[in-house]
Amino acid sequence: MVLPNLFQYSDYREFLKDCYATNKARNANFSYRYLSLKAGINSSAFFKYVIEGKRNLSKGTLLKACHALGLKDRDAEYFENLVFFNQAKTIREKNLHFEKLTKLRGSYDVKRVEASQYAFYGQWYHSAIRELLEITPHRGDFRALAQTVVPGITPKQAQESVELMHRLGLIRKDAQGRWRQADPVLSSAGDPLAHQTVANFQIKMLDLAREAFDRWKSEERMMSSTTFSVSKESLDLFRKKIRQLRSELLELARLDEKPSRVYQLNLNLFPLSKAEVP
Repeated sequence: MVLPNLFQYSDYREFLKDCYATNKARNANFSYRYLSLKAGINSSAFFKYVIEGKRNLSKGTLLKACHALGLKDRDAEYFENLVFFNQAKTIREKNLHFEKLTKLRGSYDVKRVEASQYAFYGQWYHSAIRELLEITPHRGDFRALAQTVVPGITPKQAQESVELMHRLGLIRKDAQGRWRQADPVLSSAGDPLAHQTVANFQIKMLDLAREAFDRWKSEERMMSSTTFSVSKESLDLFRKKIRQLRSELLELARLDEKPSRVYQLNLNLFPLSKAEVP
């Protein structure tokens, strides 16, 4: 059976879909029934339902799928963790399999992630340092740069952060040798593994927000919370308004000619009840 490069995939259903399409193109007689027979699964439409998201793979059917596809050793281990990553219900479960997937991807993962700029979200302080470079003239004193970040990081971490952002095209040196921001678009769309990296970044920022209650005086921070009940239509409007507010604040920050400090803004909107209350 001809298979696409499994390690290019972050969604196992897409991998199965491409496996089917590739083999169908080479052999018109190739079918979902054939795959099921080879896997020892009674339902002829089983793989069709899995690809369409109507069925999940269990531990048992996952092993049968590996047998049918001829996946062994590292490939089989990657596929197994990819299945459980995609089907995980909690961040803890996702991170467990996310770590295994990134290790199994090896050097391929490093190249792909960095090219997509997702490595930027791997550590919370990359974004802080990127903003600091617009405030403080940095020309190579990584100890001073590290001491400016709160909570503190090491000079080595500061240096690795600058080197990473330069490699990703997020910062550049000006004519005076000072590091400044470049202006690429950062996006996390399209890759579940990248989404997990961004989710972990956001969780860390929420942890820092919690620590801010003890770290900063009330006049140096702003924390508020509100609970309300709304319809689905109003929720859609709320989401639109929040995105609009975030865009407006980003534009105000961009137009600020004399920034003096780096701030983090977290906006959180989530349910506190079931979808339908009797």
